[in-house]
Amino acid sequence: LPFVSGAVAERCTFVGYLSYSIFMASWVYPVVVHACWSDIGWLSPWVGDGAKVENNDGGEGNVAAAWEDGAAILNTGAYDFAGSGVVHMTGGIAALVGAVMLGPRLGRFRDGKVSDTMSGSSTVLVVLGTLILWIGWYGFNPGSI
Repeated sequence: LPFVSGAVAERCTFVGYLSYSIFMASWVYPVVVHACWSDIGWLSPWVGDGAKVENNDGGEGNVAAAWEDGAAILNTGAYDFAGSGVVHMTGGIAALVGAVMLGPRLGRFRDGKVSDTMSGSSTVLVVLGTLILWIGWYGFNPGSI
């Protein structure tokens, strides 16, 4: 969700962003995660190795016949170390779609040229944001390995 918040900043209403967030968190992200991380997902590298799944009647069966020959990507699947591929791919594609759908920020372009009237950023807030991200990065990444 943070990718998209940066991509659509100043171009979308709060209700629009909230609606997008609910849609992404409840439908898009779970579908993509299941495809990559589940033993029976179509992008999983473990599909077709005889993985057992529970049937609706409580018994066990093999993975769906469609995936018995291997995963969809070159019959090898997508190995996603620490989940970074799924998270960044999904967020990046959603950000691109949002930015394309909303168009450029109002006031950014005039007569097809970049306008210099955009106000600058606060140096203090830029440094503070950088420090917060830096400290958070060191707290988050060691837990992913």
